[in-house]
Amino acid sequence: MTDHPLLEPTRLALAPLWGLTAPEAQDFYHHPAFTDFKSFCERTFLAADRGIGFSFGLSDALRGAGLPCLIPNTAAPSSLDEAARRIVEAFEATTVRRRYLCPLDLADALPTMHFGPASVRYCPSAELDRLFDGARLGRHYPGQQLDLPRLAEFQWLIVEEQAPLPERAGQRAMPFLYESWTRDFGAIEPHAGSHPAPVTDALFGLLLAPWEDWHSLETDWRGFQLPWMHVATDDLFVRPRPVPTADTLTWEDAAYQEVDGEVVEYERPVRIQFDGDAEAVLGGFNHAWWAGIEAATATSLFETPIKHFMVKAAFSDGMDQIMAHMTTIEAALGLRSDFNQAGRPKGARMSPRDRLAKRVEALLGDPKAGSSYTDLFETRSAFVHGRSIQGLVPSKDRVLARQLARRVTVALIDAAKGAAGDMARADYLNSLA
Repeated sequence: MTDHPLLEPTRLALAPLWGLTAPEAQDFYHHPAFTDFKSFCERTFLAADRGIGFSFGLSDALRGAGLPCLIPNTAAPSSLDEAARRIVEAFEATTVRRRYLCPLDLADALPTMHFGPASVRYCPSAELDRLFDGARLGRHYPGQQLDLPRLAEFQWLIVEEQAPLPERAGQRAMPFLYESWTRDFGAIEPHAGSHPAPVTDALFGLLLAPWEDWHSLETDWRGFQLPWMHVATDDLFVRPRPVPTADTLTWEDAAYQEVDGEVVEYERPVRIQFDGDAEAVLGGFNHAWWAGIEAATATSLFETPIKHFMVKAAFSDGMDQIMAHMTTIEAALGLRSDFNQAGRPKGARMSPRDRLAKRVEALLGDPKAGSSYTDLFETRSAFVHGRSIQGLVPSKDRVLARQLARRVTVALIDAAKGAAGDMARADYLNSLA
């Protein structure tokens, strides 16, 4: 954008700030160089607004752009020309690119995957530095150095999205200051998950794989954990959060012997071993595969929150996990009319439990699956209604609940790709039972 008409005026307005030293910037918000530049922005850019939110946002934007007086000697300053370009781009932007970086803790070596806006891959240190925007992080958090070599030993789920921006820069910096104070701050979004929607979508895709069949541990089925997620954006007005350290991930001590007999000790990531089928199956998780998933989940068969409960189950523990798996099946195959015989088509009378078991059996073509659902439903009912559960719930029930929920979801996707995708949801489910 070297020919942008606002680039040169912005560079000239920035120049006095670029000449400040750190001692001169002690009272930065009241320094004439800052107040003059803020006034210039308010006159020049439509996104600039008056108020405390904009003042803090502009300060963060200047720091992120590399204003020397706001960053320590250990951080990399920017040139005046480069900073002017980034400031103009930030004010003129109408969308923001968000990059969600999720370390896959405990994961075995997986094939590289690219599907939709997501990828799963190893990233060398230099690429991680670029993805995190290490230079900008260093300007905001000079005392927290990225441990890139250790972070690079893990695989990453990386999801990107473009999202519209609010019109005012101050709202981007401090959105809570622009909220309506008359709204219900305790209101609940019913199906808001613990991850942003693009990450939930990507996790849903990964969870369609039969991790429980590949797993080397009988006590669990999950192929990875997501201990944290870092959000990197290209919006200078949004202060980045610090990246958690590599110590938050799971390591184990290991050793090897040199040819001269010396034993060298080191740390390595803990990995759950998978069998050989994993690489072949996950290798097919590509853009064409994802297009099929998106088309299927856009049909009426997925108008219920199947995705929400399937992802919730993966990141829950104990009975909460089994409950979420059972709710996934109910969201996939249950109808309101199952609880009201008067509203159902004529046919055999049966309880909602038995009807869902029949649908599981019909959808999967597996009578044993229907019986498994009935057994798990009894465990679920005992838990919900406080009936006695003899002993502990065995770990096989956790794996069975996951397996059944996944098989039902995958089968429903396959059905949605065919004639059932054009049917009303109730008609299709009633055709099963």
